[in-house]
Amino acid sequence: MAYKRVKKFDIGEAGFDITPLIDCVFLLLIFFMVTSVFKNPARLKMELPFAENPQVLEKRQLVAELDAEGNIALDGVMASFDSFDAYLVSEKQKTGNNTLLIKADINTQHSEVLKLMKIAKSVQIETIAMAVEDLHKE
Repeated sequence: MAYKRVKKFDIGEAGFDITPLIDCVFLLLIFFMVTSVFKNPARLKMELPFAENPQVLEKRQLVAELDAEGNIALDGVMASFDSFDAYLVSEKQKTGNNTLLIKADINTQHSEVLKLMKIAKSVQIETIAMAVEDLHKE
């Protein structure tokens, strides 16, 4: 009986083509880079006061943030009380919004909030709203 000789494989020749794996890894990397959300570093840290029956604003508005130390930001951009009115006018003209949402920390002095409201009224902001946490929200 004749035996066939089986050809042995060289270990160096055996392997996997990893090109599709690299493609998949890069696609996943791109997916996570595009879908990730980064925190806004200019956003002020604050705790909002609570309200019994808050209303939800339906339309887009300018957002002014005021923290307990008196720092102020308009739409995420740091500002000062001296330049706030000019910046508010320019943002109002750019966006066409006449509504200002004030996010004031629970420990902010009342006089600072009133000062902000007075500036907003002086530049013809029609509606001023205060951001609050819902008391009944779980």
